[in-house]
Amino acid sequence: MLDANKDFEDRNLTVSEEAIEKAINYLKFHDPSNANRDYATGLLKSMQVAANTMADASALNFEDFVDRYNQSLKNKEN
Repeated sequence: MLDANKDFEDRNLTVSEEAIEKAINYLKFHDPSNANRDYATGLLKSMQVAANTMADASALNFEDFVDRYNQSLKNKEN
């Protein structure tokens, strides 16, 4: 089971089937049009980058992160 306090410690979430499945499940409810493996993997990769740069932060708001990730994808399209 994923542990919110240790998920980003020495772990490659993009190859963790459990993390990918949980991300897809989250997306099914919060962003159904993007509830697929490729999107979930990209989201997890972005989360790892963000987690590495926010090492001092005590919590990560996943919903806010999804919104920001979606915005970054829109910016790439333009």
